[in-house]
Amino acid sequence: MNATLKKVIAEFIGTFTFLLAIAGASTSGSPLKQISLALTLGLMILTLGGISGGHFNPAVSVYFFAKKELSFGQLVAYVAAQLTGAFFGVAAGLGLWQKTISPIVDGNQVDASVFLGEVAATAGLVFIIATLVNNKQANLIWIAVASWVFAAGTFTVTGAMANPAVAFGLLFNGISSGSIASIVVAQLVGLLVAVILLAITGAKVAKKSPAKKEAPKFVPAPIVAVPAEAASTTVAAPAKPVAAKKPATKPAAKKAAPKAAAKPAAKKAAPKAAAKPAAKKAPAKK
Repeated sequence: MNATLKKVIAEFIGTFTFLLAIAGASTSGSPLKQISLALTLGLMILTLGGISGGHFNPAVSVYFFAKKELSFGQLVAYVAAQLTGAFFGVAAGLGLWQKTISPIVDGNQVDASVFLGEVAATAGLVFIIATLVNNKQANLIWIAVASWVFAAGTFTVTGAMANPAVAFGLLFNGISSGSIASIVVAQLVGLLVAVILLAITGAKVAKKSPAKKEAPKFVPAPIVAVPAEAASTTVAAPAKPVAAKKPATKPAAKKAAPKAAAKPAAKKAAPKAAAKPAAKKAPAKK
């Protein structure tokens, strides 16, 4: 399967599951609604993040496009998958409770608290993700995002959507189109705030990582520090074979060999001297 297609499918599945949890939990009225949403998003990032990066959020995808980690074509494909997944996720979440999507209604009920709440929630979300990436701690994003969604959901009026795809999906669950438009604008403003904060803090953190790649400086071996006397001995050693002219002694030994050959001749003369005692036995015949 094409790599880009796999990423797009992963973005669809993750966003679909997240909106499924949002629509189902909001319909159930459970007091554990916020925990359910946070855990669902964190688990989707954990399981699918290795394929697509686990954005499930157009604001996050726009940020990585600005960093040139996504091409324009990939950005369009990601956002399309996220919006499509949001729509079907809401429909499936309502279907779990035998309900259907609502028709789109007009109007705008967004006030300052709603707007500022989405600015803060989106800015915090993007800032946390980007900082962890800069710190080479991407493995912690899933738990960090889940924690932020849970925390921000308790102190914002909107429950911390912080996601244009979520706002789009809730357009089919009773929220007016004007309110959704204002919320999306607030989320884009939050993205801009996060970029400004990252320009102040994130760049400094990113510069520290190359320092870890520096290898230890090479220390030359101490051979260079050998004394001059030691160096002279090593040079004089090969000169000994040249001074010792051993082959010249061998011919001298060969010349002395003929002198030694005269000794056997002296031994041969010894038997002649032995004949003299035989001459003294002659007077004994008288």
